[in-house]
Amino acid sequence: MKRLVPVLGALVLVAAVVAIVVWQRPDSKAALDPSGDVVLQYADGSQLWRMGDPETPVTMQVAAELSAKGVSLEQLRKDGGAIVVTTIDRRAQNGAAEVIRTVSAGEPASLRYSISAVDPNNGAVKAYSPGNDPAFDYAGGVLKEPGSAFFPFAAVAAQQTGKKLEEVGNESVVHAARQAGVPETVVVGGKETKLFGDETKVRPFDLAAAYATLAAEGLRRDAHFVTHVTDVNGTTLYRAETKGVPAFDPDPRRSKDIANLVTAALRGDAVCGRVPSDIACRHGEWRFEQGRVGHAWMVTYSPRISVSVFVGSAQPGTPAVDRDGNAVTGPGLPDRLWDEFEQKLTQW
Repeated sequence: MKRLVPVLGALVLVAAVVAIVVWQRPDSKAALDPSGDVVLQYADGSQLWRMGDPETPVTMQVAAELSAKGVSLEQLRKDGGAIVVTTIDRRAQNGAAEVIRTVSAGEPASLRYSISAVDPNNGAVKAYSPGNDPAFDYAGGVLKEPGSAFFPFAAVAAQQTGKKLEEVGNESVVHAARQAGVPETVVVGGKETKLFGDETKVRPFDLAAAYATLAAEGLRRDAHFVTHVTDVNGTTLYRAETKGVPAFDPDPRRSKDIANLVTAALRGDAVCGRVPSDIACRHGEWRFEQGRVGHAWMVTYSPRISVSVFVGSAQPGTPAVDRDGNAVTGPGLPDRLWDEFEQKLTQW
């Protein structure tokens, strides 16, 4: 009997080690105890958030998306817990935040920023960096005039209607934008708002999602934050749909042709001319009284990523100026943010 004691002790130790290893595996069915924990993971399986932690703009977007699909975080908790695997790429997310932090250093405190990135091949949101102001979400929590960043949708509408660009009406442009993926309604500040009502405004995030359709050669895939959800037993409760549908014409070839013609035009932009040939871009500004700039854009895409960069004034009606007192324009701060973010993406 005494000889069995060390053996039993060793077995207990082995069992404990195995249990710890299983607990630490992100894809394990035993990754949660029955306490009702809901864990959000990055795309690589590392932890992004655990229920009870302070909410962030990213986790709020995830929660809103799940609720819209009938899978609320609260219900998951009541049902014993779950693992929510998000689309967010940890390195891209951290890289976007670092770029904003670095570029904004020394710039006027009145400026606000955001970087959103979507994978055109499946609609996965790879990065969602809402800016340097913790009180606001400048990626998906504000509505801003797109200005000339809406040019691609005017170009789409021109092809669809057979009209010249200057002849295309606003209704046709809005229709093309919706076909590309700009939603009809969004929730901003807890309030559901219809886009393109009295004013033409979008969330900065919406531009990354809509340009992704151009990057995908006319195939629209819904931009989404969640890949799949599993319960404590590993059973899949939800999985995102990533199949693309022709956006600009029922005929896939026609939709592809329309998108590729717009892409060819955007690749001819002088600002894009200094970057690899597979990258298209559109920069622009929104101006108010006396031509003063309120905010500026740089929206770019390639076959692998669509990125929207926003820089603007925190106060409506106040000009957005840089450290030198110059108006913020697309080829300025927004372009610098995108350039540094793109460099980080190519390093991985």
